[in-house]
Amino acid sequence: MKTKFLFWRRTIGDLVVDNFSEKPEYLAFFAKCNEAFDFRIANNPESYLGKGIFKSVYKYEDWKIVPAEETWTADVVYQRQKQATETWDYVVPIVNTPEWQKWGVDKWNQYELLRQFMPKTLIVKSDEDLLVQLQHIATGKAVAKPKRGQKGEHVVVFGKSNPPKLNQEILEKKGYILQEYVDTNIDVPGIVRGTIHDVKLITIGDHVFANLRTPEPGKDFCTFDSQYSEISLHLLPASVLELHQKVRRIIEEKFPKSLYTVDVGMTKDGPVVFELNGHTAFPYLHFAYTNDFFDAFIEFLRSLR
Repeated sequence: MKTKFLFWRRTIGDLVVDNFSEKPEYLAFFAKCNEAFDFRIANNPESYLGKGIFKSVYKYEDWKIVPAEETWTADVVYQRQKQATETWDYVVPIVNTPEWQKWGVDKWNQYELLRQFMPKTLIVKSDEDLLVQLQHIATGKAVAKPKRGQKGEHVVVFGKSNPPKLNQEILEKKGYILQEYVDTNIDVPGIVRGTIHDVKLITIGDHVFANLRTPEPGKDFCTFDSQYSEISLHLLPASVLELHQKVRRIIEEKFPKSLYTVDVGMTKDGPVVFELNGHTAFPYLHFAYTNDFFDAFIEFLRSLR
């Protein structure tokens, strides 16, 4: 009997976005899931009834997401964005867990766990505190970013002599961190030539896949919208893969059976971890590793039972 796998997503009322019309890689994955699992899709937190049961589920057939059963019981659940609350009943395994989702979105949590691999990071509590904390930053530039944030939104790279005015709403609701600036403007043969970058190491169990991101014109850092391309693992410096393995062991001990991406910058002094991301970016269909990515994802989901 096939494992009953449920893909839990958030819908926003936009038919193009909600049906992955601009993200065909998800539709290709759904087709693979139909082969590997008894596969369904559920929408939004309210679809969960408890005890592994979801209401108003969907299936994928003939290139479309179409209504299926009124209620359906899953064996394994993947939440694309945060859907489950901290009251999730754990009758069936879920990835990533609510605990991981809550912990991982906080960049200070990440720094406390991985500070040996990351640029110096400080908490900032006010505009005045920013000026005080800048005295402890050794680099000529610094980075201010929301303590809880994503997609590179509201990140500011600035010269220490010209500190920014912090967004007060973000300061009150999410907080800020201050980091030393890491210069990734180097040549790495076969990967990047004298360009600011980061490397996204997508981690699925024992498997890792790598993407290179470079900033949009005029920016000093990468964001969700930055251009990215695949990297063959054999081209990466051994130090990057060694760093990834060290991080993986630490994360696996704290949050076993999790999916995440490690954002790394390559510098003249070696690789540095920028942050972790709990959302697993799916590869473009033209990437050479796409089928291997799908197979690794399916293998990982089966291992959760």
